[in-house]
Amino acid sequence: MKTKKTLNWKTGLACCTLLGLTSLVSAEQKRLGDATGIVRTAERPEVVSLTGQLMKFDIHPCEMTTGVAPLGMHLWLKMTDGREINLHLGPSPAIERLLANVDEGSTLQVQAFRTEQMKENDYVAVSLNDENETVVLRDSKTLRPVWAGKQASQDRPKKRQKT
Repeated sequence: MKTKKTLNWKTGLACCTLLGLTSLVSAEQKRLGDATGIVRTAERPEVVSLTGQLMKFDIHPCEMTTGVAPLGMHLWLKMTDGREINLHLGPSPAIERLLANVDEGSTLQVQAFRTEQMKENDYVAVSLNDENETVVLRDSKTLRPVWAGKQASQDRPKKRQKT
């Protein structure tokens, strides 16, 4: 006959094991990119200007993230040479509301960078501009995301009206 104490111990062990496995799977999904983000590296990649037509918005788990957000927001741009660019913006909760006035089919001017680990037509957005406004996502010198770190509450991604 099993005692109540034995059943409680086994139930507790099963719950802890399940919780541990769940957190491992979740951490794996969130951190498939480099262990260190670009901000903490000595060399900065070149920031380039891109112009293209916005084909679609995409929100999904991002394989290249070094952050903890489970879902990232991406834009797909069609360049004048026919290439399709996957533009990584950042965590969807921080970004989605900023792009409420940007429509598919719009022409966007983008400042972006890429690293050697990224696929050929993948870039990370520093800022993007349509005809009406500019959205700043990263510091142009350090490439630090404006939603990260100690200043995150004051430095959320910003919209700037075009002058």
